[in-house]
Amino acid sequence: AFAAGGETGRRLASFDWSGTPLGHPRHWPAALVNAVGMMLASSAQIVMFWGEDELAFYNDAYLPTIGGKHPDALCRPARTHWAETWDVLAPLLAGVRRTGRSYHAEDHPFLLDRHGFLEQTYFNVSYDPVRVADGSVGGVFCIVAETTGRVLGERRLRLLAELGAELADVGTAAA
Repeated sequence: AFAAGGETGRRLASFDWSGTPLGHPRHWPAALVNAVGMMLASSAQIVMFWGEDELAFYNDAYLPTIGGKHPDALCRPARTHWAETWDVLAPLLAGVRRTGRSYHAEDHPFLLDRHGFLEQTYFNVSYDPVRVADGSVGGVFCIVAETTGRVLGERRLRLLAELGAELADVGTAAA
C-alpha cells in the first residue's frame, strides 16, 4: 500500500505502528490497506480519517493543505491537529460515519492554522465513507480542492464594483 506513495508513503512505511491502535499494517483490514494504497497513488489532494480516533492519513498532494503540521499530523487523531476547525470538521465526519452517505460542498469555509497563523480558507470537498467487511463505515475518505484564491478574488472584485458604483455618482474631485 505504501509503495506508490512518494514521500508520505516512505514515512508510512518506516512509521512505528506499535504505539497506535492500528498495530502493524500486516494486521490491518483490507479496506484500510486498499484505501491507503489508492490515496497515496492519487494525484488528487486526499486525507482519510480512520477509526474511532479518526487517525489521519494523507498523500503528497495534500501536503500544501496540511502545511506545517506535516509530518506530525500523520497517523495521529484528527481532533489534535485540526483543533482550530474541529467544530466544523467533526460534524461533517460524524455525519458520514453515522449515515454512510457522502457529503459534498463547494467553497466550504474552514479556519486553518497550517503556517503558524489562522487562515480563512475555502475548499470544494467530497467526504466519502470507506466501508469495512461487515458493511460499517471504518473511515472517511476526503478529496479536497482549495478554492480560497478564487473565492477571495471574487469577493474583492465585488467590492471594487460596489465602490466604483458609489463613486460614479460623485460629481467633483473634492466630493
